[in-house]
Amino acid sequence: MFLRILVFYLTTMVFSGGLDALQSAVGPDPDLIQLVQFAPALAVGVMFLLFRRSTRVLVRFTPAAEVAGRSAVMVGIVLAAMAGSIAIHAATGHSWWSGGLPFPVWAMVLTMVVGAAGEELGWRAYLQPYLQTRFSVLRSSLIVGLLWGFWHIGGFEHGPVYVGLFVVMTVGLSVVMGALLQAARGANLAIATAGHAAVNLCLFALFDEENGDEFSMAALAAVWVIAAIVTHYVYRRPRTSADAKAAALV
Repeated sequence: MFLRILVFYLTTMVFSGGLDALQSAVGPDPDLIQLVQFAPALAVGVMFLLFRRSTRVLVRFTPAAEVAGRSAVMVGIVLAAMAGSIAIHAATGHSWWSGGLPFPVWAMVLTMVVGAAGEELGWRAYLQPYLQTRFSVLRSSLIVGLLWGFWHIGGFEHGPVYVGLFVVMTVGLSVVMGALLQAARGANLAIATAGHAAVNLCLFALFDEENGDEFSMAALAAVWVIAAIVTHYVYRRPRTSADAKAAALV
């Protein structure tokens, strides 16, 4: 298991470097879409080549009602978390408005969805289910959140405090996604993409955290930790008699 995680993560990092270089050379504008977001999806392709028979990716978009319902819940949690962050800024007298979106809303929504799908194909459609073959949903979500957070190496230019807060935020968001996905019947990509795109769109539209504002990042980290705790306890699977028998046999 460790070998596969390592191969996937290192491959993602290699593709990330190449895509960053490509974007610097030919574009497009990174405020519209970042090519590095497709690195996890490309890494999944490598995993298919190396471990063809046992590589599993959860990309179903059905049943439609369940996908729509869970996606709506995920987006609702995102909006509630963002509102909480705004409230923290307002209560402490800190400015939070970033100036709005740099491109038309329709273009930003489209690119946010496409870019989020590129990331989530790797993080939540491949890595999360793979980890859950050995670990609990919560532990798998924590691992994915840590790897996902440290993958954003662009944040390192703002110092260790900023990076630490950013990783706390990604871990919290990962726990929320993991809790919602645990009974999604294979529709991990659709639901995770909806949540991820909503987060990215809100961050672009509202906050200025990408410029290294530690207070904004701390506020975001705090609300996502709260969201993770609440979501985990609301959606955790109750222990059944079958679970107890299985545990006794082990």
